[in-house]
Amino acid sequence: MKKVAIIAQTKEGQLSDASKQLISYLSSFKPESIFIVALGEVKFSSIAASSSVDVVHLSDGLWCDTATVQPLVSALDGYSVFGIKSIQVDNLLSLLASISSNEFVSGIQQLQYVSGSYSINKSIFSGKASLSLKTQTASYFSFNRNFDFSGNAEFAEQPIKSSSTLTPGSASKSTIKSLKPITGSIPLPDASLVVGAGRGLKDPGNWTIVEDLAKALGAATACSKPVSDLNWRPHHEHVGQTGVKISPNLYIACGISGAIQHLAGVNGSRVVVVINNDPEAPFFKHADYGIVGDVNDILPRLTKKLQSH
Repeated sequence: MKKVAIIAQTKEGQLSDASKQLISYLSSFKPESIFIVALGEVKFSSIAASSSVDVVHLSDGLWCDTATVQPLVSALDGYSVFGIKSIQVDNLLSLLASISSNEFVSGIQQLQYVSGSYSINKSIFSGKASLSLKTQTASYFSFNRNFDFSGNAEFAEQPIKSSSTLTPGSASKSTIKSLKPITGSIPLPDASLVVGAGRGLKDPGNWTIVEDLAKALGAATACSKPVSDLNWRPHHEHVGQTGVKISPNLYIACGISGAIQHLAGVNGSRVVVVINNDPEAPFFKHADYGIVGDVNDILPRLTKKLQSH
């Protein structure tokens, strides 16, 4: 890799932990230069990397069509561009690849780079299968959120070589009228830890035990489709084939039988823990760990144990 660009997510003016891991991982390939495209303003003067770093901040704007995104296409010309899966990152990478007529590979679970060729293992069919491929032509790449970045080498702090702000193209007819960031919860597509629950909770009033466990873990909450259909939980928490698809490091399924529609939304999870009082629940066949028992008894005990440490 000669020139590497990274679509980096930010939080409270700092690079997200996942973006830092991605920078460290790509630094191990010793690129000549690293170009960080920050989604939002960031407040740092250096970053741990293997080579010089340039930063561009995307100003508030709808980077959503050919006209608006053209300045970014020009800025990224000649770069291999990487990001970590989210709705915003994947939409932006897809648009950039389409406009520049370059190949885009998403859902990457494993990646190797040797002599100008990428060897990639990626998830397909909603995580039900994996595909191995080699490419020398792809320029845009999106890693699954549970990509294993462990074992990365540590790099010295590199000063930011240049920093600038990029604004959308002037030909756009789109404007942002107001920004209302989500507060008080972790967006499901971006969550690395998720606690989901189904009708096994028996009553919507019991949902506090799910929220308590999620809070103790720093996790997002999710639900099965029947639960959202019953209006026990908001529809944006529905995980499944017709809902949100997630790929966290850990998914804890509480009182969910494991219908194929739900599995289609969680197959990208690295580790799945199933808690159900029915030992014949189909979900156990797809779990890494299983607990047979009443969720209304087990979840408070798990939460208490976590809070004591």
